[in-house]
Amino acid sequence: MRQRGEREDTMLDRTSTPTIDADRIAQIAASSPLARVSWSGRGRAPIGYIKGMAVMFAVAQAKLAQGDPAALEMAKAASGDSQRDALAHYASEFAALGMHNDVSGIDTLRHLFVLMIGLGMRESSGRYCEGRDQSAPNTEADTAEAGLFQMSWDANGASREIPRLLAEYQASGGGYHDIFAEGVTPRSSELSNFGSGTGATFQRLCKTCPGFAVEAAAVGLRNIRKHWGPINRREVELRPEADDMLRQVQSATAGMQVEVPSGPFPRPEPVHGILWLQQSLNRLGARPPLDEDGEDGPLTQAVVVQFQQASGLPATGFADPATIAAIERRLAQSGPTPMPSRPDDIVAWLERLVMLLEKLQGKKIAPTPPVLPPTEQLRKAIEVLSAIVSPGTDGKSQPLGQVNGALGDTIGQLLNGKKTAIGVGGALLTSILSQVPATSGLGQVLAPLIPSAGLSPFAMPIFLGLSAWGVLGKFEKWSQRTAPPPRDS
Repeated sequence: MRQRGEREDTMLDRTSTPTIDADRIAQIAASSPLARVSWSGRGRAPIGYIKGMAVMFAVAQAKLAQGDPAALEMAKAASGDSQRDALAHYASEFAALGMHNDVSGIDTLRHLFVLMIGLGMRESSGRYCEGRDQSAPNTEADTAEAGLFQMSWDANGASREIPRLLAEYQASGGGYHDIFAEGVTPRSSELSNFGSGTGATFQRLCKTCPGFAVEAAAVGLRNIRKHWGPINRREVELRPEADDMLRQVQSATAGMQVEVPSGPFPRPEPVHGILWLQQSLNRLGARPPLDEDGEDGPLTQAVVVQFQQASGLPATGFADPATIAAIERRLAQSGPTPMPSRPDDIVAWLERLVMLLEKLQGKKIAPTPPVLPPTEQLRKAIEVLSAIVSPGTDGKSQPLGQVNGALGDTIGQLLNGKKTAIGVGGALLTSILSQVPATSGLGQVLAPLIPSAGLSPFAMPIFLGLSAWGVLGKFEKWSQRTAPPPRDS
């Protein structure tokens, strides 16, 4: 027997999938009538392709028995959405062959592999190393096609399982390359990858880990069937010989089937918001850095998978409580939270404000002081207001931070220490003046400037925004120790 098992068994062990007898399954495939079928316009398939697809069906069957989310996605009942689901698009062809996909489970998974075997012959003639279509202009990393099913990375948004599979294979390898390579001699042009980054990694893994190409395409076919022209044009052959061979494989690995619940499959809600997750992963060195947009996209999920793998956690791509706890431990080790990186990142500033308020709530509340005379209360109020709006007490010009200097040094220095006072005073004055009757003497004087002329609806938001800007600027100064806190009595 060939010593191919060590690498492939590692691929199975990392997902707690039962080890399969790859050599026995390969023998079933080699002796099946499917190995001798002549495909329309393509001829006979490489024997490694027939063997490899049989082995990967056994892998998918074993993963299904373990409740693997990608396998569950493959084996779910046909959705009825023919715009997205290839099984729904091919419903009439499957029905003509007596293959029904209305129940989630092993039969639907098997029929999906029947379709995939035909798709691989149409797209690459069963050549695991197939590069992009040289006649097509798609030479960018995310659009360049690669592998058995000529899939490209721009399909990853169809399902969060595709980035998860990418991270899994990238970390641990596997994919039965030696089996798929039997009978195939790669051409030098096929081994080139285009672009850089995740798209280039996807191309490479599709060719070096053919099992990854199989699983990624299986998930993609259930969610973005328009990615494949031969599927759209119904050019893919459904061969009964393929179903017969896969039934033999299914019998050889009997005992692994489980009941599969009908979709959609619920996912746990994150303990923290997505924005917090993205910011935290960026602080911990996410590569590539994540856009802090609050959207739970495929790149965010892939980085979560990478963090989980590095932390010895199950690679689910979801920020479950264990993952959040691990992130918080790493953040605590990396030091205090830095200021937001951009002055226009309002969401980040507001989140920092909430954090500061939470810290203040945790402090011991001082006893209520005795009631002061009205004149003393007014003096104290003036002192507090002066501390808030004052740029400093030493009379020296302080360097502007990111918030106060957002509109440039000149305007920043002009408004430094005055924004809150102008905003609050202007908002109060606008509110008062807007109530003056238009028929009064003062109302006639103010008519060209206030409500009747349309000033008030624009003035109020401007003054309120200026007040908020001033408050954020004051928090920045306090954090940088360039302005004194309000004085104690």
